[in-house]
Order: sequence, then structure tokens, then C-alpha cells
Amino acid sequence: MMGQISSLQQSVDSLYSNLNSLRSQVDNGAVALDASPYGQSPYPPLPDPSTAGLMIPSRSTPAPKHPKFRGPTSALFNLGVARSSLVHMGLAGDEGGEDGLMAHDGTPSGSPPPSQRPLLHASKDAIWSLNKDEAIRLIYVWQDEMGTMYPIVDTEGLVRHTGMLFTFMEAARRSRLMEGSMPGADAIYDDQTNLLKLIVAVALTLEGSGKSELGKKMWESVRTSVEAQLFDAPDLKGLQILALAAMYHFHCDDESLAWRLIGQGARLAVEIGLHRHETYANNFTTDEERQFATVLFWSLYVLDRRWSFGTGMPFALQDADIDALLPKTDNTTPYLTAMVAYSAIGSKVWQRVANADANRSALSGEEMGYLDYQVLQWHRSLPESLCYIRPDSPENEEKRSRSDTRLRINMYCRSNQMRILIYRPVLHSASSIAENLTQAHTVVDVAKETIRILTQMNQSTDLYRTQQVMFNYFLISALAVLFLAVSHAPAQFCNRCRDEFYMALDIVRGMTAHSYVSKRLWRTIKMLKEVGPKLGLNVRNPVVDSTEAAVAMVGLAGNPVDEMALFGNGSSTMRMNDSPNGMANDLTSLFEAAGGYSAIMPNTSNSFGVSSDGIVNNGEGVFGQQDELSRILRDLF
Repeated sequence: MMGQISSLQQSVDSLYSNLNSLRSQVDNGAVALDASPYGQSPYPPLPDPSTAGLMIPSRSTPAPKHPKFRGPTSALFNLGVARSSLVHMGLAGDEGGEDGLMAHDGTPSGSPPPSQRPLLHASKDAIWSLNKDEAIRLIYVWQDEMGTMYPIVDTEGLVRHTGMLFTFMEAARRSRLMEGSMPGADAIYDDQTNLLKLIVAVALTLEGSGKSELGKKMWESVRTSVEAQLFDAPDLKGLQILALAAMYHFHCDDESLAWRLIGQGARLAVEIGLHRHETYANNFTTDEERQFATVLFWSLYVLDRRWSFGTGMPFALQDADIDALLPKTDNTTPYLTAMVAYSAIGSKVWQRVANADANRSALSGEEMGYLDYQVLQWHRSLPESLCYIRPDSPENEEKRSRSDTRLRINMYCRSNQMRILIYRPVLHSASSIAENLTQAHTVVDVAKETIRILTQMNQSTDLYRTQQVMFNYFLISALAVLFLAVSHAPAQFCNRCRDEFYMALDIVRGMTAHSYVSKRLWRTIKMLKEVGPKLGLNVRNPVVDSTEAAVAMVGLAGNPVDEMALFGNGSSTMRMNDSPNGMANDLTSLFEAAGGYSAIMPNTSNSFGVSSDGIVNNGEGVFGQQDELSRILRDLF
């Protein structure tokens, strides 16, 4: 130990000497101020929240040159179809790109930080903004929120590294090796510190509901090292870094970038040979190394599947390329083990639902039933630690950790989500519902159950707020099912779905202004609200009613909230309907309009478009010869 301390002191002395030399060169204009391991970065550093008065403009994301592809399993895929349909119908302008789908402009800003004397120059490496206790706390936040699901980092080893790192950093401050108010990055970018920065960035983003300036600065400080993984020789450490970078962007609500990064990590894993069983015997010398490589590979596999389903884009890892003898994870990683089996079922669903071609017939009732049976069997086979416990169950009285509760709910929602993907195509037309009424009722019941679970969780915990991106995927998918069912068969489903529909809207109302997820859903509903009147639906103006509802919601939250200020981005022309509460009321109007439209349509006697003389309306639904709203709702979701 004394030898290590002596060696560390020598390193500090050497660095101090080098710093003095660099300072003299800076004074003479000989070197650039912002040092980087890969030369001058083209991206200006992001401002630290505490450095008021030394703010540096952040890099803006350029508009995409080409529209992004979205596959059938994603909500955005069919929204593009809906936009094209509306343009051809003359109901919407051709705005191009993904405006309205993606939150290109920043989310509404929070209150500016109080003015204070800057303690750290804005060009400094973001790691200098933390202290040891906060860094260690954020490691455990990541472990609780993500590490329990994907144990790809030795958190205890990282905590030890963090302790040594901050001991060095404190010594550098004391000896003035690092001058906080002086320009220059003073960057620390070894592999372990890069892992720490990414984990801190994820944890800060989770705590900020998708938005953290310090988390963003952490990402920018490690971005060059992440990009270098694509060109350097692949190794396990590089795969860790890419997986963590993908997690960060997912929680920033950029699922496409998460899909891209995890796909690159998966391809590098194949390049190493992690998809072949002999690699583990030949390339790794200890059981610990083999176990870590196994967990890392299957984490990449599960995340690749997860974000492919979310974006509707293909898998990077194909099941046919994975060795059947490849070692699997064991009972020490129960969530990951269960998700590997879940992802295998997902591959079958993808082939028959998401990857269907024009020459392939639609899924039969028997095929849907068999896939559904496999999902149900998977859920029944889960270990007790992952089984969902209903609120009214006596077992629910036991004290459970936050992480334990989240995992149980997550697994149940994932089971429901796969079942929704299997059955949802039957809701795409009134005639399909009539032919598959049992399956239609099944998928509606599954969607209702998902909404009830999310509502109960949102009322009793803060899990929805911290994992909004993940849980909102389940919420939107369930809402889509209710909309499709009500728009095509209102007499069958309107009253049946109403309670759960309003439960979902209560969650929408509770979304914070800092949520990218809220912004996307808000814009989607805004598009629906504008289309409704053009299609002949009398969408009422809920301003008066929503005012009282907004006051009630604010009272429940215990905080005074100005919705106009939150969602107006400073615009005085923002309408009440564009607030979270107004957004929920707009959805309500469309839901009730769709459900009540059949009552005023002549010559319609049931929910499947069968006229009073017994003639079937060829799947046009209850909206007459031009079933525009139901078609748009189908395409939208």
C-alpha cells in the first residue's frame, strides 16, 4: 500500500511539473486550450449548470437529410402512412420529415439556475462537476434501475475505482494541478472512467425524466471514446461502452440511436466470436471471464430485440447465426435469463407479424392462439421473484424493494405487449373484427389490463416517472388498441373500454413538462384533434371543463403549475388544449365522438357496418362509405 501511495505521489509531482510547462506554452499561444485524446473536438463542450456567465452554446442537432425508416411494430411507422393519407386527402400540409413525431426542439426549460460565481470553467471535463459521494450514489441508482436487468458492469469494482479516482482528483485540486476556473478540459478518459461517466449520465437522465444538462455533458465528454470503439479492435470493454451509450440515448428518448448503437455492439460481438461456443473455451481463461462474456452477449441480444421492436427495424443478431451450444445465463441473472427466452418468442412473432409480406396470408386464429400460448407459458414459468403480484393479493402486503416491484410489473407488461402485437392486426378493419371477434375481445382485454396495472403503479410509486420512456411504450400501445376497437366497432367496445381509457388519460395528465415522451404524444394527439372536425366529427372544445380538471390535478400533485408556461415555450398564443390536461381532453373528445358516431349514422344497426337491410358494408365500419377516421387511427398507431 505504501508503495502505491508513493507511486501515486510521484505521478502527481510529474503531472504538476507538466502542467506548469503547459501553462507557459498556453501563455505564449503555443497550444490549444481544450485538450482531447483525439485532437481538437468539433463539438463545443456543453455548459455546466453551475457555471452561470461562462455558458457556451451547445451543438444543435441538424435536421435529417432523409426520412427515417419505421417498421410495422413501431407507432411512428403507421403515423407516416397516416400523414401521407392526409396530404392526399387535402387534410394536412406536407411538412416533410418527422416534424411532429420527434421532439427536435428542446423540451420546455426549467427555471434558470440562480446567479452565482462560477466555480468550474465550462470547458472542464464533466467529471470535475461531481464529488465522490454523488458519483457513488449515481452508480447505485444505475444499478437499481438498469444493472439489475442487464448486469454488464461490476458495480462494486467501479465503486472502488471511483474512490481511487476522486482521491487523485482531490489531490490534484489541493496541489493546484487542476485549476477549476482556468480553461482547459483536464480530461480523464481511461476505460473505467468512461464507464463511470456513462453510468452517471444514464442515472442523471433517469432522475431528470429524460433531461439532464450534466448528464448530457457527461455524454459529450465520452463521445469521442464511444465513437472510437467502431474503429478500434473490438474487446469486451468496448462492448460495455457501446451498450451503456445505447442505454443513455434510449432514456433520452432517442430509440433510433439506441437501436443503432446496440446494433454496432452486437456486430462487434460477432466479430469477436461471442456467438460461437468455442470462443468461450479458447479465448477466456477463467470462469469469471466466461461468465462475464456470456452475460454481456445475451444483454446485447435482448437489447437488440427490444429496440428493434420499438423502432420496427430489423435485428442485428439473427437467431440462425447463434450457436445452439452457446452457454446461457444462469439463475444469478433471473431477469436476463427470462428475457432471453422472451426474445426467442419475439423472433417468431416478428416473422409472422412484423415481417409479413404481401404474398403471405394473414395469421389464422390457430396461429395467433399458438403464439399466445407460448407467451403465456413463458410468463407462467418465470421465477417467483419476477411474477407480478396483484394489489389485492395478500402477498402484496410484504415489503418489497423498488427494483423488485419494477421488475415484476415490467415482466407482466412485456407479456401483455407481445400478446398485443400478436392480436392487434385483427382490429385493422370492421370486417376483420367481425371474423375474429374472440381475438378482438382478447386483445382489448389485454390492453385494458395493461392500463390498469400502469395506473396502479403510477398512483402508488414513482416508477412511471423515472422510467417514462419504457412504460410509455406500453401505454401508447394499449391506447392504440382501444382507439382501433372503438373506431371500428363502437357498439361492441366503447362502453367496455371507457374506464381504462380515462385511466390512461390520467397518466397523460400527470406527465411533466420535461418529458420528451409527453411532447411526442402531445403532438400526435394535436394532429388527431385537427383531423377530427374535417372528417365530420364534432370535437368539442373542453377549455372550460379542462380548467377545473387541471386545478384538481395540480392540487393532487401538491404543486402550482402553469400549463400555458410549461408547454408554451414562452409563446403567448399557446392554447389550453396544448397542455397535458388539454391533450387528454382532446383524446377524450375523439374517443367519445368515435363511440357515438354510429348512433347518428342512418341505416346502421350494429357495430360491424351491417345495414338495416342486412347488407354488409365491406369492412368500411361505422363511419359510412368513407371510413376515414378509423383508417387514420389504424394507420396512426
